[in-house]
Amino acid sequence: MSVTVITPATTKRLTTLENVRMDIGGAMGDPTDPQVDRFIIQASQQAATYCRRAFGRETVRERFDLACTGVVGECGGILLDRWPVVSIASVKVGGMLLAPEAYATDGRMLYRMEGDDRRCWYGRDVVVQYEAGWLLPGEARAVNGIASTAEDLPADIERAVIQLVAVAISASGRDMMVKSEDVEGVGSTSWYVQGASAALPHPEAEATLGQYRRMLFA
Repeated sequence: MSVTVITPATTKRLTTLENVRMDIGGAMGDPTDPQVDRFIIQASQQAATYCRRAFGRETVRERFDLACTGVVGECGGILLDRWPVVSIASVKVGGMLLAPEAYATDGRMLYRMEGDDRRCWYGRDVVVQYEAGWLLPGEARAVNGIASTAEDLPADIERAVIQLVAVAISASGRDMMVKSEDVEGVGSTSWYVQGASAALPHPEAEATLGQYRRMLFA
């Protein structure tokens, strides 16, 4: 299986400056817009790296070698690498273009069809060109007057990214080596410290993004 990006996402930011300021407001202190934007870029990349996937809409070409074990599942379908699938542009089997009615998708699964019946894939390889991904916050839905049918980015993903931005803002204003601070007669402060088993600096964000993580198979 190989994936080639034909049309990359127009943006990789998983939230906007306006949404960050609206959600965490006064808790932010007074970072500048360029600082917050930089944190948004970093947090978005953290989320993408942890989930092992691109979130924005991209057109990709994916090739499946039908001789490889596990390419075709027990249900007879081929599991596409990207999701959610927005549209299928073309499917070729052994270099021959299939008619649109000769295939169908169900979530990430691609099936070969004969009428209303699913059939086994055949031939040397299957090459699929398709659009997959979400419409990201602040991204235009219509391009050159053509509206996309892509779904909006799930709200819990954006929330997780905003939480990662908030961590970065908080950390930028203090010594990262300080785990606990005690001022006699005044009070004490302890900060969350990312454990060795944690992949992200915010536990709730990690739990949320874990639901969208692309699994690796040996």
